[in-house]
Amino acid sequence: MIEDAETRPNGEPADAARRMEAKLQTEEGKKIYHQRKKIVEPVFGQVKFNLGFRRFRLAGSSKAGGEWTLVCLVHSIKKIYAKIMAKGDELDSLTRELASAYNPA
Repeated sequence: MIEDAETRPNGEPADAARRMEAKLQTEEGKKIYHQRKKIVEPVFGQVKFNLGFRRFRLAGSSKAGGEWTLVCLVHSIKKIYAKIMAKGDELDSLTRELASAYNPA
C-alpha cells in the first residue's frame, strides 16, 4: 500500500493517480494493464499515424465528441474495406465474419 496518502474506507488511496500506482504494484494489476497495450493503445496509434489525427479542430465538448465519432467511423470503415480487399471473392464468409463482429449475440 502507498504511504502518505489519504485513504478510502477500503484502504485504497484517495486520488486516482495513487490508486493506479497501487494497482500496478499487484500481479493482477500488471497483467490487466499489459492487456491494454494489445487492445486499446494500437488503435490510438493507428488513428494518429494512418489518419493523421493529432488534435481536435472544433471547440467544445459536444463538437469534439462529434469529431471523435467521425474519426472512429472512418477508422472502422477503413478496417472493413481492408478486410474486403484481402478476402477478394470470399465475400460470403466476410459478411458472416463482420456480422458476428458488429452484432454479437
